[in-house]
Amino acid sequence: MDPIRVVLFTEVNSKLGSPFLSILHGHPDVELAALVTSPPGKLCAYFTDDEEAVDVADQARALGVRVLRPRSANDPDAVEALAALDADYFLVGNFQQLLKAPLLALPRRTSVNFHPSPLPEFAGLAPFYWMVREGAAESSVSAIEMGAELDDGDLLMQHHIPLSGRETGLELRTMQERANVLMLLDLIPQLVEGTWERTPQDLSRRSYYGRPRDEHYRLDFSRPAAVVERHVRAAYRNPGAWFTAPGGQRIRLLSAAYGEGGGPGGGGRPPGTLVRDGSGLYVACADGEWLRLVTVECGGREVAVDDPVLALLGEATTVG
Repeated sequence: MDPIRVVLFTEVNSKLGSPFLSILHGHPDVELAALVTSPPGKLCAYFTDDEEAVDVADQARALGVRVLRPRSANDPDAVEALAALDADYFLVGNFQQLLKAPLLALPRRTSVNFHPSPLPEFAGLAPFYWMVREGAAESSVSAIEMGAELDDGDLLMQHHIPLSGRETGLELRTMQERANVLMLLDLIPQLVEGTWERTPQDLSRRSYYGRPRDEHYRLDFSRPAAVVERHVRAAYRNPGAWFTAPGGQRIRLLSAAYGEGGGPGGGGRPPGTLVRDGSGLYVACADGEWLRLVTVECGGREVAVDDPVLALLGEATTVG
C-alpha cells in the first residue's frame, strides 16, 4: 500500500506541532508533503513564556520538508500552492486559522483536526484553561473531520484523560498534547487503510469558549474560595491570575490553597480582606473560607509570598 500524502498545519512555536512533525516525517506509511505554519513574526500565545521554545519551521527545513508561511492559509496563492501538493489528508494540530471551504475541498480524502477537549464540550480556544477554571471532572482529546464550522465535525477518535482535580492549566495543556500525540499514532493506520469511522457529535451537548480575555484572569474574591483557587490554577503559568494592590499594582498569583484546616480564626470577613498570621497571608472569600496566597510572579520568576508581596501590599487590609 502506498504511503498517504499529508500536509501538516500548526503554529510555528507549537509544542503539539513539533512532535506531530517528527512522527509524520518518520512514519513509513506517511509522506509529509509540506508544513503550513504561522507567518513570520506571529507566535501562538500559549507557548510564548515556556522555558523551552520550539520552531517547527526550522525543524521542518532541517528534515527537508517544504515550509509554507502564508499570511493566511486561505489566501488564493496559498490555496493554489496547496492544491499543487495533491495531498490525501490535511492534518491540523494547534493551528489558529479557520480553514475555509476552498481549502477543505483540496485533500483527496479529508481534513482532520486534533482538538484538546472532549468534544462537543469545550469547543473553541484554550480548552485547557476553561476546563480547569470550570472544574471539569475529566478530559479527552478529539480527532474530528473538519467542516465549515469550528470544532463541530464528526468524531473520528477520542482519547480519555483522567483528572485529579488539582491540575494547573499548563499541566492539563501538557497532558492533552501527549494524549494527542498518542492519538495521532493510533489514527495513522486507519487513515492509511481508509477504515476510520465517523460519529456525529451530539451538538445538544456543545459548549463553546472563546479566547480568554484579561478580565477572565482578574480574581474576584466575592466568589467561593474553591472557585477562586480554580481560577488561579487555570491561569498558571501564562499569563497568571491577578488582583490589584491598593496602589494599583497588579499582583500575579500563581498558586493558592484553601481548606487546609489552618489559617486565621473567625470567618465572616468581607471578601478581599487580608489577614497575616504565623502560617501565611490569607484573603477572605465569599463563602467565609480563607484562601492562602502561596506563590506569585516577581521579576519573571515564581517566588513564595513573602517580603516582595508584603512590601507592595504595605499595611493594606483589603485587595481586589
